[in-house]
Amino acid sequence: MKRRWKVVLLVSAALTFAILVHMHFIRGYLDGRIMLGPNDGMAQMLPFKQHLYEQYTQGNLFYSFSFGLGGGIYSQLAYYFSTSIVYLLTMLVIKVLDIANVIGNPDVITWAKAILPVSIIRLTTALLLAVAVFRYIRIPLLPAFAGACFYSGSAIYFRHVVYWEFFSNAFLWLPLLVLGVEKIIRERKPYWFIAAVAISVFDNFYFSYISFIFIGIYVIARWVIKLSEDELPIRSQLLYFIPALLLGFGIGSISFIPSVYAFLNNYRPAFDDPIPFYGNEDNILFTSRTLLVPALFVILVCVAGFYRNKLFRLFALLSILFIFFQGSPRIASIFNGFSAPQYRFEYLSMFVIAGTIAVGLTLLPKVRKAHLLLAIGLAVLLYCLHLRHDVTLDWEDDWARYVWRGVALVMAAFLIYTFKRKAWMLGLCLIVVFATYIPLINAHQEKQLSGAGNVEDSTLQFLKSDRYASSEQQELIQDVLESDGTFTRLEWKTDNRNNTNLVQSFPGVSIYSSILNKELLFFYYYDLNIDMKRESVSRYAGFGNRANLYGLLNGKYIMYDKQEPIDAPYGFEPYMASSNYVVYRNDNMLPFAKVSDDVFQEKDLESHTPLEREHAMLDGIVLADGESSEDADSLPDLMDQVTVEAAGGTYQDGQLQVDEEEGGLDLRLDEGLPQTGDYYTSFYLKNNDPSAPLYDLAVNEFKTDRKSQQSIYRTKVDDLTIRVKAADTIRIRLPKGSYTIKDFQLQHEDYQKLEETAAEAEEIPFLIHNNQVIVDYDNQQNGDGYLKIPVPYEKGWQVSVNGEKQELLKADYAFLGVKLQDGENHIVFTYRPPFWNILIVLCLGSLLLSLGWGWLLRKRHMAGEKGEKEA
Repeated sequence: MKRRWKVVLLVSAALTFAILVHMHFIRGYLDGRIMLGPNDGMAQMLPFKQHLYEQYTQGNLFYSFSFGLGGGIYSQLAYYFSTSIVYLLTMLVIKVLDIANVIGNPDVITWAKAILPVSIIRLTTALLLAVAVFRYIRIPLLPAFAGACFYSGSAIYFRHVVYWEFFSNAFLWLPLLVLGVEKIIRERKPYWFIAAVAISVFDNFYFSYISFIFIGIYVIARWVIKLSEDELPIRSQLLYFIPALLLGFGIGSISFIPSVYAFLNNYRPAFDDPIPFYGNEDNILFTSRTLLVPALFVILVCVAGFYRNKLFRLFALLSILFIFFQGSPRIASIFNGFSAPQYRFEYLSMFVIAGTIAVGLTLLPKVRKAHLLLAIGLAVLLYCLHLRHDVTLDWEDDWARYVWRGVALVMAAFLIYTFKRKAWMLGLCLIVVFATYIPLINAHQEKQLSGAGNVEDSTLQFLKSDRYASSEQQELIQDVLESDGTFTRLEWKTDNRNNTNLVQSFPGVSIYSSILNKELLFFYYYDLNIDMKRESVSRYAGFGNRANLYGLLNGKYIMYDKQEPIDAPYGFEPYMASSNYVVYRNDNMLPFAKVSDDVFQEKDLESHTPLEREHAMLDGIVLADGESSEDADSLPDLMDQVTVEAAGGTYQDGQLQVDEEEGGLDLRLDEGLPQTGDYYTSFYLKNNDPSAPLYDLAVNEFKTDRKSQQSIYRTKVDDLTIRVKAADTIRIRLPKGSYTIKDFQLQHEDYQKLEETAAEAEEIPFLIHNNQVIVDYDNQQNGDGYLKIPVPYEKGWQVSVNGEKQELLKADYAFLGVKLQDGENHIVFTYRPPFWNILIVLCLGSLLLSLGWGWLLRKRHMAGEKGEKEA
């Protein structure tokens, strides 16, 4: 009974602490603000949660045709939420509440409101797990709880929750991994380690990688610093660690392997900027956004006498090591998969800092007065040095004074404790510590997140606005799609948000995600050279107003804000409207499933322009392998009938100098060139100033932007193809600066081929259901002919014709195709995550082996105990 009350008291204390450190966001919640960043939070976190909820509850576990142009959500969204245990549990709760009519139909607002309570519960759980680990390694309860508070309630926790919520789940699994390591070293019990590895790799492949680096370092540190004499020898530990690691990985591989494959099948230009080994100027004592080190830790780590204690030495040295890592961009790159430096590993630092605090508090009553006085003096010196060293930190700064006041109170409390060595005085010191830390962490949230990160702009009102998801927008889209009756795509973005279609639940033509199908990205970047009206990695959007691509790829509708200029592609006409919005419909739509016996090979089209490749896709099917049955059209380059003139600057030998605020080039077309249809203009463009910021590019009515060369989000694709309506002059406009612009090509498109193809195309019945596309076609081509559908090609797709598995073809650079048979063809395209059948066997086999190993170890242990009793 006493133990039960102790557990209740511990849980209550943890929950109370979690609520107190969330007070800034609780106050904001009551005022209609949400615990969410205005950028990736609203652009990715909410859309992905809502979309996965819709797909999972409809039985679509693996694939979504509304994820951009289509994608394997189980694998491509595993970096985010598709296999996140916290998300899956939250989804289950929301579904139960939905069924019970406690809440309305779940939408992005539901998920926005859920962030705060989920965060409080997650932080409480992380705190209790850390306490459990500290208690297991024989730290008394109160010091263990105090240390765990600094781990769970750290600055990096709140930064993760607000900006990239799934990051914060790593706080839960790290203590389990440490406990698993200790269970093997101390008790020869591998089950905890197996379970911790399985949970970590299943939950998130990216953070399991980061946590495993830490666990490797922790195990090596434990080999060097043995905490007791009866620990398992290192060689024997390996006999447990290696199979336990393999079994845990085998269980979690059902998520890990598909998600890692999706990561490897992603494309992002290599980060090739120099990465210094040391040079991060992060002020971890005053202003750090990610690693705000507690004053209590600074005092304790300066107590020389504590290092005689092996457990303190373990945690303190690991803390110093990870604080050193904080200053190294090279180390940050390693933790980010040897890519651009990203500081996301600070939760590891906070865990060992918390351990240092927990052990240090147990040693305080026995510390010598001189050692404690010296430690306080060194701590004050460290703070003074940080103030002096950080030239960006002004003593007059309110935040610096706020931090310094808290530090001064903690220092004063422990200075008094130095001379008044009573238990009640140590308790008073801890009260001072938490009375200063809790307001500090709330103030840090207000300054670094709500203020500097503009989180204060994230409101429930914004989520209902026309800049995110107004009811007017959603009703018009729903009316349009219901009037159509078939699977078609609609283009619409609010406030330049590529995931609008996920928020408003319609099949769109854009997506923004860190992991995407590289076949599609190559299609946009290189194969068809489509300008997305915004240069940035990890996204694609629209088809550059190119009518051929809309017809080919099922793009039937585009919605526009009536207050904005409307630049509809060729063949689009007004179809349906509301008070503020109008939807245009494509009059040159091609069928979803298209059949042709004209074959072009990618290699034969390498020297052709994007427009000529579009024509090849209209005429037939473009395949990656084999032989061409047709020669692709070649269209004339009209640049020999164009005069190039500088505007607002000078142009010579490919070098453009814009002297006015805006200038560029005028391509003046000869009088005999067509003034109907469209022109495709292609050219190479690069800003000659490496430090120039993002800049706008306008080509007549078409507007786009280009990233700075300093940006890690630039695509590094400098060969552009822009479609504009036919005009006598094509005006290229850029801001003031120096540019390389050359290699011009100009081709005319009259859309005769598109209109003829659309008029002659045969409607082929098809059915889309969950992760399948079913097409029925009667082929009268005597064995010739191919069928293609606008579904992106990626590993995991299989195709059968009349019940027999066939070779899946990559058609039109990035989509699905299959060779037809004579007569009736019942074609079924089916998606499963990569290596799915093998992974089910691996997962279940590893689970059974783990249970068997555990049974054998338990039986051996029981036999040993029986032998001892008989002896």
